[in-house]
Amino acid sequence: MDFEGNIIERLKNVDLLPTFPNIVSDVLKIIDDPMSSASDIAKHMDASMIGEVLRVAGSAFFNRGGARKITSIEHAIAMIGYEHLTHIILQMPFLTLTERGDKIIDIKSFFSHSTLCGVIARDISSITLLGNPNEVYIAGIIHDIGMIIIYRFFQEEWGKILFLMNEKGLSRLDAEKEIFSFDHGVIGAMLLDLWNIPKSITNSIRYHHCPEQADEDKENAVCVYLGNELSKQIITKRNTDSFIDFMLAHKNFVEQINLFRYPLNPKEEMELFSKIYSSLKGLENIFRGNEDE
Repeated sequence: MDFEGNIIERLKNVDLLPTFPNIVSDVLKIIDDPMSSASDIAKHMDASMIGEVLRVAGSAFFNRGGARKITSIEHAIAMIGYEHLTHIILQMPFLTLTERGDKIIDIKSFFSHSTLCGVIARDISSITLLGNPNEVYIAGIIHDIGMIIIYRFFQEEWGKILFLMNEKGLSRLDAEKEIFSFDHGVIGAMLLDLWNIPKSITNSIRYHHCPEQADEDKENAVCVYLGNELSKQIITKRNTDSFIDFMLAHKNFVEQINLFRYPLNPKEEMELFSKIYSSLKGLENIFRGNEDE
């Protein structure tokens, strides 16, 4: 058996959320169909997903002072809203593989970055007409699942990666390629392929660090790559006070977008930054709520 085949065999033992493929399918359908509602997702949520949604709905941010009694999962969904619901359920694989207070992986930062990547990738897709906004939104939220998989199920390789990073000064991506011959995007895509997640999403994750290498779904991969890059630049609380300051701080990001399409005109630039800024403002309260728990 070749090395890649061995990796796939090991990934077959990762059986975290049997309902996850159905959830991804449901999220896509609900986003595409304005007649559906977020409560439709609840029909396929397993106990761990329901528990997490109820916990978040009862948190200090959504239920300040515990004034409301959460009576059902539908009630919880109504309180937290559709978009935050999708953030939670799409990131459940991360939550089931990590522990709060983990000293190696900061799950709150990981959660925030993943959410930010998905939302920004969707905004970029909507304005630039690259890829499918709904697919890149999902791909962006779960783009780094491969990193968590390596951490939990490839511990020997994880140790070697850390050694190369700490002792040899390699970047994480270069260290992963040294050990696996590919990066965590490929690991994540391999797992999601086994779970029968749509190729338009798994290819976006597979190539989110190297979209130029994608033969299929390249535009989706480009949007996730761009969402990942910009989300790493953004420190939400420090640079969203003023729209003008935000736009000026990230003006150079337009050059990265223009590498993959015809140049944005001034109107498109303004629309793009306005859309991302508005999304950031909405996420800012959620991130603050997570910190307050």
